Amino acid sequence: MAGAMIDQVLLAIDGGGTRTRCLAVTRLGVVIGRAEAGASNDLQVGPGVALASIEQALREALDSGGVSRDRVAAVAAGLAGVDADGTGAGHWTDAFLAMGFPAAFVHGDMIAAHRGALANAPGIVAVAGTGSVVVGIGADGAMVKVGGWGPIYGNEGSAYWIGREGLRAAARAADGRGPQTALVARLGTRLGVGSFTRSIDAVYGRSMGQQEIAALAPEVHAAAEAGDASAAQVCAAAAADLAEAVIAAVARLGSAEARTVSYQGGLLLDCPLIRTEFELRLRHAVLDLRPPQHPPVVGAFLLGCRSLGWDPAPALHRLSAPAGLRSERT
Repeated sequence: MAGAMIDQVLLAIDGGGTRTRCLAVTRLGVVIGRAEAGASNDLQVGPGVALASIEQALREALDSGGVSRDRVAAVAAGLAGVDADGTGAGHWTDAFLAMGFPAAFVHGDMIAAHRGALANAPGIVAVAGTGSVVVGIGADGAMVKVGGWGPIYGNEGSAYWIGREGLRAAARAADGRGPQTALVARLGTRLGVGSFTRSIDAVYGRSMGQQEIAALAPEVHAAAEAGDASAAQVCAAAAADLAEAVIAAVARLGSAEARTVSYQGGLLLDCPLIRTEFELRLRHAVLDLRPPQHPPVVGAFLLGCRSLGWDPAPALHRLSAPAGLRSERT
């Protein structure tokens, strides 16, 4: 009986606005299957597309590890489209149970990101990918969320925000209302329209969504690294907005452990110019900034361990070893 319990597998999911990752992990932290599929934020891509992405990720993770469904103890998911307080989780729980899994635990993707970055410890985590949000969790379980309002309200500091601001800077330059910038040529080429004046055809004619606008952020970052003043201004503003949100979360959580800060998301992991400015601003605020220990999908696994009553310590030890998972892009 004990051997059968050790052999159980938890399916951990990190479902975001760009992609969906799934790991099949034993209770001792052995990753025996993994897969990646498309976006699964149902608020952006719709419930049908989101469900198809998640089903694909689950199926391929099981297949890649040769895992039979009778070994699965539960599905634990951190999903974009589910809020920090669990709003939006109910229909996903029902969907996983309808797939035949014995149990399902669904959280917001920012909660999984927090658990992964700090390995279950309390503190503040800034998440900056397609969107942006800052979450703080205290030792007593108290939680605060700053940002995460979506593109209409702001999404300041996100890849979407940077892509949009890059387009605005290029448009102002093309009009003669702003300084000249390499973004005019860079974004015109990236959009496949040659002349930036035809970018309207791409942005509106193709009905570019958040993911497509967010995909322009690396071009803005590259232009900033090459010394373009307008692009550098956009990147500096993004870092400042993220740092401001962290400082607000620290003040609202109001506990000693709130001064421990980490981060997740492709923007902060892949864009050193933005990360360096972000780090500088937080160190000026005398905060203890640490790199993320694990990616959000491991955070989902840790949340599942808690719900199943599994001791996460052996798994964390294995996952933290050199051969274990390293922090991934979201």
